[in-house]
Amino acid sequence: MKLRMSVRVRSVAISIAGLLAIELLVCWLYRGPQPIPDEQGAAADAMIFSAERAASIHEELFPPKPHPAGSIENQLVRDRLVGLLRNMGWQVEVQTAVIESDAKVVIHNVLASHPTKAKLEARPLVLATHYDSCRTGPGAGDAGACVAAVMEAATTLVEGTAKTRSPLKRPLYLLFTDGEELGLLGAQQFVKRHPLSARKPIVMNFDARGTSGPVMMYETHAGNRAAIEAWSNELARPRITGSLFTAVYRTMPNSTDFTVFQKAGWQGFNFAIGDGAHRYHQPDDTLANLDRRSLQHFGQQALNLARRIATTDVELPQTTDDAAFFDVLGFFVVHYPLSWCLPLSIAACVLLCVINRRTLLTKDGHRARMLFAVTILVVLIVSVGIGWFLSRLMQDVGMLPRNLVWYGHALSVALWLVSTASTLGIASWFLRRCSAEALWSALWLWGSLAGISVAMVAPEFSPLFLWPAMLATGLSMTRWCITIRTIVVTIGGAVLLVPVLHLLSIALGPAAGVLLCPAFALAVMPLYSALGLPAVKSSSAHA
Repeated sequence: MKLRMSVRVRSVAISIAGLLAIELLVCWLYRGPQPIPDEQGAAADAMIFSAERAASIHEELFPPKPHPAGSIENQLVRDRLVGLLRNMGWQVEVQTAVIESDAKVVIHNVLASHPTKAKLEARPLVLATHYDSCRTGPGAGDAGACVAAVMEAATTLVEGTAKTRSPLKRPLYLLFTDGEELGLLGAQQFVKRHPLSARKPIVMNFDARGTSGPVMMYETHAGNRAAIEAWSNELARPRITGSLFTAVYRTMPNSTDFTVFQKAGWQGFNFAIGDGAHRYHQPDDTLANLDRRSLQHFGQQALNLARRIATTDVELPQTTDDAAFFDVLGFFVVHYPLSWCLPLSIAACVLLCVINRRTLLTKDGHRARMLFAVTILVVLIVSVGIGWFLSRLMQDVGMLPRNLVWYGHALSVALWLVSTASTLGIASWFLRRCSAEALWSALWLWGSLAGISVAMVAPEFSPLFLWPAMLATGLSMTRWCITIRTIVVTIGGAVLLVPVLHLLSIALGPAAGVLLCPAFALAVMPLYSALGLPAVKSSSAHA
């Protein structure tokens, strides 16, 4: 018994250490690229984006105080923006509109186009962001960083194509909308009144919900399969994206200018940073607090993808179906048609049932399935309760004066540790009399059935269930012991799940423990199969 307990403890410890190692790896990989100084960019043979040059543009354009739409400060920002664009060689047009609501608001969209003698018939490419700030903060991140990055990236693109003699094959526009913070007013007026909108451009929209962190491509247009297949791996590293982010965002009340563009029939991608959200719409959203890695990543995202799109006039086929896609630790993007999710999930379930049929049909297998279902139910209920209690406690004792604080990451780690300990404690007690082999079979039977349900209801989330189930299918065909299988599948599944939980923790903050703790509990569920006590004969048979 002591030997078996030591094996259980060791396998759980190794798996948890693997989870922590992947989280540390994600923190390191998701920092964003190293900022490039001006001298390095200027000296490069192929023009590259420089965060230092973009920061200089930012400092020249934006004051360290709010500049909301309709204010004198916003007018001064617009004058400087127009002047700088013209000095950079862009043709500039200012679209003015009067919005009658509770109070009359005059907005001014700024549209810059790249002058060219050639007549380009392909769909235009638009790099878009907004230049107004909210009334409570200077908006260095939201969205001064985006304005500076778009200007520097577009100028670098134009100069680079001229230097390499690979001319643009699409009309290139920069759109800086006004009144975004007042309800997307500038974007609404642009798609309603400007003739460019009738050409249904391809748009790359940039925004920010903080002052640091990597740039995520978190939203695309409907019917995105062709665009994802062609362009998703053109994103700058770390390539952080996923169909589940698009699915989640579409259910939220939040919106950006991209929402307006998409409704008008534009196609494209929406980018944002989300870390440092405790400074979002706050007085300390300043250039001094803007992470230069984030600024570098903004520019490289704009430059890489814009270069790929703008230097080809081949139009993508019109598709009505979406893609399931996700990044693997920011290195590359895996994608396939969303319609494949359900057949693949069914295939994984069938294979798992066939491979593990002998164990599933035993008396121990029946008991393990029933106890496993009860365990999952209890774990989820307890996790929700613990998450609610801890978040409320942190608020009541003053640790969370607001939902997002600068030390929120540490509090989220504490939630993860408590959730993991309670989850494993509950599972260990409920499943203590089941064999490890029966628990493995029950775990992946229920997991694959959950994958089928998710593929039917919300297929964008399917990869989180499908690929661990496929890995478990392969492991079930080996002669490895359950301990080794558990460690491999836990760490393998964590490669997909831990980055999602990392970003979810950043987006929601520790005040959302009622959602975070159940999500954390799901991450350690593959460990349940190591909690069983296999007989010596059974264990040796599978060694």
